[in-house]
Amino acid sequence: MKLVLKADHLIDSTGADPISNGALVIENGRISQITTQDKLQIGENEEAKIISVDGGTIMAGFIEMHSHIHCSAQEDAYTHITTESNETFLMRGVQAVRAAVGSGVTTMRDLGARNEVVFPLKQAIEDGIIPGPRMMVAGTPITTTGGHCNMFGTEADTADEVVAAIRQQFKLGADCIKMMSTGGGFTPGTNVRAPQYPMETLRAAVVDAERLNLRVSAHCHAAAGVRNCVDAGIHCLIHSSWLAENEADMYDYSPDYADMIAEKGIFVDPTLALGRLNQLRPRKQPRPAGGAGRDPVRRFEILRDMWDRGVKFVTGMDSGMTNAHFDDFAYIPEVMVDELHITPMEAIISATQTSADCLGLLDEIGTLEEGKAADVLIINGNPAEDIKALHSVNTIVQQGELIKQENELLI
Repeated sequence: MKLVLKADHLIDSTGADPISNGALVIENGRISQITTQDKLQIGENEEAKIISVDGGTIMAGFIEMHSHIHCSAQEDAYTHITTESNETFLMRGVQAVRAAVGSGVTTMRDLGARNEVVFPLKQAIEDGIIPGPRMMVAGTPITTTGGHCNMFGTEADTADEVVAAIRQQFKLGADCIKMMSTGGGFTPGTNVRAPQYPMETLRAAVVDAERLNLRVSAHCHAAAGVRNCVDAGIHCLIHSSWLAENEADMYDYSPDYADMIAEKGIFVDPTLALGRLNQLRPRKQPRPAGGAGRDPVRRFEILRDMWDRGVKFVTGMDSGMTNAHFDDFAYIPEVMVDELHITPMEAIISATQTSADCLGLLDEIGTLEEGKAADVLIINGNPAEDIKALHSVNTIVQQGELIKQENELLI
């Protein structure tokens, strides 16, 4: 049976203008037709379920590029991650992926979870045991001894140890690799303003990962760490905070390196919604000192300069960290519009087409085109005019399966 979606607008994320009075047809989990409602071709004897949303907008599913599905997103997230069992992490993960897909996230990249948790959870989604988005998972992040996220990472110090860790993750079924190139605020005692790995070690990681057809993302707050990652050819920079070695200087931004990021086609996930979420949900305890959030105005000036130089931004939430809930995705494009001052359509394309390209999945997802997987939303309203409309998802189709209709979850 065909599934037919109708709405006042259709955004295909290819860069084309929105289609008025759009219609989209789904068959066997694939998009089979994109047209206007007056040109819709449905035979008289064909079975078709029709969903029509007045004032709505058909668009591609959201792609969440940075999650930690076994973290609690609560104030005590660090305590939870250091004390809870794998069984509890699995239960948190089941709840997390359901919340994500129920908010319109049809594809989710997990960039750091225990292997014993994230691999079986991904398999359970693929086997239809639990609902959830399409998952791309790194498994355990690779970090130095005592380094950022060592409590659930694989500790590896030398280039040989890092390469061995990558091969182990590949053997276990990792879709991608996560490196911790600098310290991080979530892990007490690590230095956010200094590299954990030299460029040569990161380069060895990239070479071996590429041999295995894996892409490498790297957590990088320190400016020196960002530069190491760029020189090494890391495929996706996480945070890219440009923190100066000297805390009094705050930032050490390198426009020349931003040009290199653009020229090399390196993607950047600036996790820029965290500040907004911390404003919405004030912490009882202050955030760790020395982070990029201390000067948000300058932070967004740097990010806007990177954008203007042609750097490709993807939409990662860092969900699972304190205050970053798994159904918060819509805040990312909202902040891109409000703080980076890009257009709603540019933010939508980052959340769909660009993020799919970063994953190497653009042939399958990220745009609405005939033959692609049917990961499709209907939004209440028109996000091309008001980006906040993305918070109101009327209908969700995930890999051809209808999981939300008329604002009600069916899973």
